[in-house]
Amino acid sequence: MYIKKVYKMEELRELEIELHQFDVRSNRLRLDELLHDSFVEFGRSGGCYDKADIIALLLAETESIPPPWSQDYKMSELADGLVQITYKSAHVDSDGGLSRYTLRSSLWQKVDGKWKVRFHQGTPTEAFVRS
Repeated sequence: MYIKKVYKMEELRELEIELHQFDVRSNRLRLDELLHDSFVEFGRSGGCYDKADIIALLLAETESIPPPWSQDYKMSELADGLVQITYKSAHVDSDGGLSRYTLRSSLWQKVDGKWKVRFHQGTPTEAFVRS
């Protein structure tokens, strides 16, 4: 059971990190695969976005910026096929420093054998030490 949970945690961590990558953020097909049709995001900015909003915003990004630093991933299995992932992230500045520290939470649901993010929230937080 422990090995299965570690594997699931690693798989979902990799999917979260995949969503940080410019090549995924600019790929409508991959975004459609990763985002649940009922996806909702409460953004760090305070805005609320659905799947169509997020895909449009991501496809409008015109340049590749460094993906955020992320750490301290934790997983809570809420029900069969429904998992919450929490972690900390920060933007990587041009000098390699961190800024815009954020607490993040995502709900991933297994649909037809594939994980899809159904909900995501980013909340500003205090600076943390990079681990």
